[in-house]
Amino acid sequence: METYGQTDGMDGETCLRQAYNAILHGDFESAVHWFAQAIEREPDNASYHYSASVTCSRSGKTALAESYAKRAVELDPDDPVYALNLRTIESRRLIQEARDLLELPEPRAADAAKLLLQADKLDPLSAEAKLLLGLSYRMMGDLRSAIACMRETLRLYPQHAEAARLLQEYRAERRRMLQSRFSHPKPRRNR
Repeated sequence: METYGQTDGMDGETCLRQAYNAILHGDFESAVHWFAQAIEREPDNASYHYSASVTCSRSGKTALAESYAKRAVELDPDDPVYALNLRTIESRRLIQEARDLLELPEPRAADAAKLLLQADKLDPLSAEAKLLLGLSYRMMGDLRSAIACMRETLRLYPQHAEAARLLQEYRAERRRMLQSRFSHPKPRRNR
């Protein structure tokens, strides 16, 4: 494989081949470098930006992935693959922001739910967005919506063990709540 310093005289395609070769060898840092080299040589090539965004996203470099994905869409706004990639990356970013809000010492469930609704709109196939939205609703005391989110998660991914466990837990909690509400007779009013 070429080293970082040996890029003189290379065109974008050669750099792209180096990036894919690095991916095949599991060297994602090197792949990111080679995608950047390809983009440097052909900055208006949307497919280079797209490929770089996919690799960056898989490597956990969300901000860089989103930047490359946005540029790919700017360069070729009619390509549905580029648009889908951007929406998916934006959704993942929103999910992470929501997760951070839910993990605070005093979770901000309502703020997290707003982000998760946006994430779900961007990527309706994200089980993680639906699961975390359900957790947010539960934290806000909305068991009906929490249950609906768990059902939706399981509809997408029937083997999702955490969603199945939470659905069972939330249903039991809702039953207990309803039983306690209806098991106590209402006091009669004096007329």
